[in-house]
This record gives sequence, C-alpha cells and structure tokens, in this order.
Amino acid sequence: MTAVTPSAAGGRPGAFAELTRASARELVRDPKSFFFVLVFPLLFMAMFLFMGTLNPSEGGGFDPVRSGIPAVLMMAFMSLAFFGTATPLIMMRQQGTLRMLGTTPLRRTTFILAQAPVRLVIALVQLAVLSAAALATGFLQPSAIGRLLVTCALGLVMLFAAGYLVAARMRNAELANGVLALAMPVLLMLSGVFLPMEILPEAVRTVAGHLPTTYFADALRQDLTGVAGGPVLTSWLVMAGVALAAAAGAVSLFSWTDGEKR
Repeated sequence: MTAVTPSAAGGRPGAFAELTRASARELVRDPKSFFFVLVFPLLFMAMFLFMGTLNPSEGGGFDPVRSGIPAVLMMAFMSLAFFGTATPLIMMRQQGTLRMLGTTPLRRTTFILAQAPVRLVIALVQLAVLSAAALATGFLQPSAIGRLLVTCALGLVMLFAAGYLVAARMRNAELANGVLALAMPVLLMLSGVFLPMEILPEAVRTVAGHLPTTYFADALRQDLTGVAGGPVLTSWLVMAGVALAAAAGAVSLFSWTDGEKR
C-alpha cells in the first residue's frame, strides 16, 4: 500500500494531484486490485472469444462474442468500482492511513474525488478496447457511439458511487472482498448479461428487472451490440438517480476511522 504523508494530503493546492498520483501507485502495486481490475476482464474476454470459435453464430443463434462484449465491459466496470476502489479504501482504514489523513486539513470530498482520475483512465481504455472489438465485428454502429458514451458515463458514476458507499460502511477488507466476490456474479447473472432473462423463474425475473444494474446492462447491450431492449432514457434516469443517492450516502457516511462519530 502506498503511503500518503500528511504534507501530501493537506489543504494546499497540489494536494489533489498528489493524492491522485498516490492512488494510481496503490492501484497498480496491489496484486489483488491489479488482477481483478486489469487481468480478470481480459481473461473473460478471451474465454468468450474462444467460445465463439467453438460455436460460431449462424442464423440468429447464440453468439458468444456478441453476448460477451457487454458482459465483459460491465464486469470490468464493476471490478474497478468494487475491487479497485471500495476494497483499497477499506484496507487504508484498517491500516490507519485514513486516520492519519483525518489529522490533516484534507476534506473528505477531496480525498474521495482524488481516487477517480486514474480509475476513469482505466475505464476509458477498457471501453475503447471493447468498443473497437464491437465495431470490428459490426455489432456497434458508429451512430450509436455518442449514446454509448452517455450510458457508460452514467453506469460508471453509479457503480463508483456504490463502491464508495460500500467503502464508507464496511470495515474489514477481507470480508468486503468476500461479499463483493459473491455479489458481483449474482448481479451480472440477474442483469441478463450472462444468462437470458427468459430462463429465470418469473419471481426472480420480476426482482431482477428492477435492479439498477439491469437497467445499465440493458442500455449497454442496445448501444454496444444493437440488441433490442427497453427505453434507454429510462435506464439513464434510473442510473442517475441511484448514483446521486449512493454518492450522497457515501459522502455522509464516510469516516476516517472506525470509531469516528458523524
């Protein structure tokens, strides 16, 4: 874990830039974060490409590549928000780094926002790679790129806000990893990116249809691979609302130490 000194975290003008650089070093140096954020999505994409060579789509059948591109992008964004953002922040609280930062003039909002730039760059690279693959295969139409950018921006903000909210409430990094490792595949399956929603029991399908991640997945499939779905504007409004609520909760509940009273 990269150390952040009080001099680098104070209220002076360069504090945000120094915190951003420290956040980038911490993300790259931590083996678990590096694997789940940068390596795991590539392995998943390779799996879908391999499935595509074994079972090429013909005449409207199941296409592993077409299904895999939005699934991998959504999984990459969730890994970045959960394992690449929430878990490191919880670990910093456990190790006392946040307690040290709490003794400086650093504002909570400044610290939270300083985690975003490097993660935004990673998300843009992931989006660029998978969008290029979708363009090369003919799934993504150039006219849909603008709408795709809006969908991904709102989805990222929603997932990051959720990650910050998890980091604000949980106190044990290993427990958080276990909970998130269970929650992420469940959310992905219920959102329909791995399994068709039609095969789910009706009661499960009803609940899954109201999950914020399902709205994100639906808009992502429409923009990235041209699959028909619900109104994209509705998905945008849901993601924006959830993002605002989660962000407000994260800022309100975030604490430097376990025993800090808010």
